[in-house]
Formats: sequence, C-alpha cells, structure tokens
Amino acid sequence: MRTDLKTLMLLLLPMLFSCSDKEVSCGYKLIAHAGGAIEGNIYTNSREAMEQAAERGYRFIELDLAMTADSVLVAAYDWEKFNAISGYACKKDTAPTLQEFLSRRIYNSYTPVTAADICEFFLANDHLTLVTDKISDAAVLERYFAPIKSRMIVEAFTHEDYVNLQSRGFGKVMYSCLATDIDETLVKHMLLHGLFGDKIETLALHTSAVDYTAFKIIDALCDYRVALFTINDTNEIPEALKKRIDYIYTDSLGL
Repeated sequence: MRTDLKTLMLLLLPMLFSCSDKEVSCGYKLIAHAGGAIEGNIYTNSREAMEQAAERGYRFIELDLAMTADSVLVAAYDWEKFNAISGYACKKDTAPTLQEFLSRRIYNSYTPVTAADICEFFLANDHLTLVTDKISDAAVLERYFAPIKSRMIVEAFTHEDYVNLQSRGFGKVMYSCLATDIDETLVKHMLLHGLFGDKIETLALHTSAVDYTAFKIIDALCDYRVALFTINDTNEIPEALKKRIDYIYTDSLGL
C-alpha cells in the first residue's frame, strides 16, 4: 500500500523528537554525573555506568579522578567513598594501590576503571565528550588523555590550572565555584578581564551559588555561562540561573 507524504511525516515525527540525545529532553546539555546512576546507585564512576550512559544517549560523561597509592590515575569520587562502596569502609580515606583498586567491585557489581580504560572508551566512542572533576593539573591530564583532550571539558580548581589547561589545548575549561581562589579570580577575570586577560566564560556552579554575594555581583555585571550541579529534577534549577545554563550535571535526569 502506498503511503502519502503527510502520513509518512506523521509516522516519522515521534522518532525525530524522541531523540536519543539527552540534551534535548530538558533544553540543556546533560552531563552523566560520575558516570550516571546505574540500578539506583550513584557515584560509581564505573565501566558499566559509562557504557549505560552512552547507550542511553548522553553525549557528556563526567568522571571523578584520583591517584592510587602508587600514583596511577583512576576514576573515584574520593577514597573514602570508593572504599565504602567497594567493601573496604574500614580503610576510611586510605588510597589503594592500583592492584587493590582493580581487584575490587563497586557495590559488588561494577568494574573500576583507570585513566587508560577511560581514554580507550572515549577513543572507541568518538561522539562522546569526557568531563573531568577533582584533578585539574594540566600536565597530569595531558599525560593520560592526550589523544582525546580536544573532546574534554575540564573543571579547573585554581587559576593557574585554568590558564595551563587552556594553553595546552583542552577542548573546554570551566572554572569551579569550589576553587580556593574563586573570589579573586572572579573579580580579576570576569569583572576586570579587559585589564587582566581573557575572561572566564563558564563557571561550574552548585545550586546554592545563587545565595553567594560574589555571584550576585557577577550575575549583575557579567555575561557568563553555567554548568550546574547536581540536578535530578528540573524543579531544582534556580530561576535566577536558568538563562545562563548550558550544562547540567545529573545522576538520572532524562533516564
């Protein structure tokens, strides 16, 4: 039976607008936080979480980075959290060796990943962007992620790291509201960027930032973009920030 053009378009419209790309579902680019929630578990930074996020249409996947006791870069929120969810809460915040790290299972189910594993995963999925947290030393990140650095979004925690990351050609650098020198940096490079160099374009902000005096001043005087964390319900988005948001970190939004 022949299908006319109008009927064909009606059939195709749901496919076009359902869209596997999660950034379309709420109007923002969604970042799978710590790999994204998996079976109700968050902060796993695991291989299975990364794979699931990619399968479910996320284009931006964030992973927390940490150094093992023998100085190998791996994915973990922090060592106290990793030890707790991998059956070694008694070790508190003690960093494991690489061998110990790889021998564990997160929530008795999920596979820990090294920086080498992460790089390999993103090389095999060239439509994805890696977002990193916790470590912003440009030399360290380039050592492990050089092949994919143009497809990375890095959260910087000092002004020195911010400048170095930009100069080394990482895809995008955001400035963290958790940086120790945040107030000085905001004044110099947002309010007075004409005198002090390039301005910071994107801030990684917690939802509580709208209550900080520094951000109220910046909001009134500057043009900047926001990566907001961590949102799992669009009703949690502060109205004052909606006009500035490009990215949202989420555990489960859009799943």
